[in-house]
Amino acid sequence: MDKIITKDATVYCSQGPDLLLPTAEGALSKTTFVFKDLFDVEGYVTGAGNPAWLTSHGIAKKNSKIIEDLLANGATCVGRVQTDELAYSLNGQNIHYGTPINPVAPECLPGGSSSGSAVTVARGESDFSIGTDTGGSVRVPASYCGLFGLRPTLGKLDLENAFQLSESFDTAGIFSRDLTLLSNVFSTLTKHKEKAIPAKRLYLDNALTEQISEERLSRFEQWCQQADITLIKSDFLAESSYTPTSLSLLFRTIQGFEIIQGHDDWLKAHGDSLDPSIMERVEWARSITAQEYSEAKRKQAQFKQSLVSYFQELDGLWALPTTPSGPPLLTLTGEPLAQYRSQLMGLTSIAGLSGLPQLHLPIHGLQEGPCGFSLMSIADSEARLISTGLSLSQGEQ
Repeated sequence: MDKIITKDATVYCSQGPDLLLPTAEGALSKTTFVFKDLFDVEGYVTGAGNPAWLTSHGIAKKNSKIIEDLLANGATCVGRVQTDELAYSLNGQNIHYGTPINPVAPECLPGGSSSGSAVTVARGESDFSIGTDTGGSVRVPASYCGLFGLRPTLGKLDLENAFQLSESFDTAGIFSRDLTLLSNVFSTLTKHKEKAIPAKRLYLDNALTEQISEERLSRFEQWCQQADITLIKSDFLAESSYTPTSLSLLFRTIQGFEIIQGHDDWLKAHGDSLDPSIMERVEWARSITAQEYSEAKRKQAQFKQSLVSYFQELDGLWALPTTPSGPPLLTLTGEPLAQYRSQLMGLTSIAGLSGLPQLHLPIHGLQEGPCGFSLMSIADSEARLISTGLSLSQGEQ
């Protein structure tokens, strides 16, 4: 009798699909991937990490273009994977389906909201995966699970036929254990095969380094030395009167207002199905006025212009810590976890507000647990981020 294999429900979605075969041969032949439960596949229901959402929505009529393109280039899909509810969290916890075990730090959070996307790749069950990143949902789980993770330029990857959380920030992103494969997936999806010369200068803002461990900074400095890259300290945020705390609040204001605009009818009907901590954020978001949103959008535009102008003056890229530390323990709850989340969003909100690409590079073997550094630059500079990342990560070898 054939053995029945039960997939881990904390990672894989029961509604399927469990397998989608390639529709043609291509650059991604013989690779496997999974996708976050926000992308539509014709004939299946998108669940957005919540059973009430799953039962209150019908089957998808069309496929996500991203999934279609991956299948058309030879990749095999081996499952739909879990997300935090409505993608409105960075922890990787789901009260309905459970918390996936972090393969590289089992006592810690796996990170979200693309928890299943990260954990599947970290466990070696797929070669790469597709997630989404609004407030850090690719970069954070990539950091916690020791993976490469790319949040591309806003709008770079097609999000048609996918769940939308916040239109100002939503992006699709990619996880992989291999940066060369990540690059191949990105160039296949964007049909852009350009090669870029690695940067020779990286700028690290002093306002973002206050909580970084000496060990992590020292390891990154060693990478730079081995790659013949100069690491330069800078003060853009302080000189421009921005702080991580103010940027976090600005981001959350825009995100929260757009969530209510897009989903409040459903939330009023089914909000009691949400994790109380997520529903608390929903209630706060309902208090944001249209005037506050408009003012926040104005400040966002100012910040983006200031940062883009700054990047255009640099002969190099920005380096920044992806997360304040390694992943929080599973036992961290309540106010300490909320404080950590605020610090985390002070880092992740920069790319969100500016719409610029960010690439996470894992540093393995740190005492604080899995984490690393990111590279960031002007729009459409993903090829240069990746080429520089390849140079730097040779230090990890």
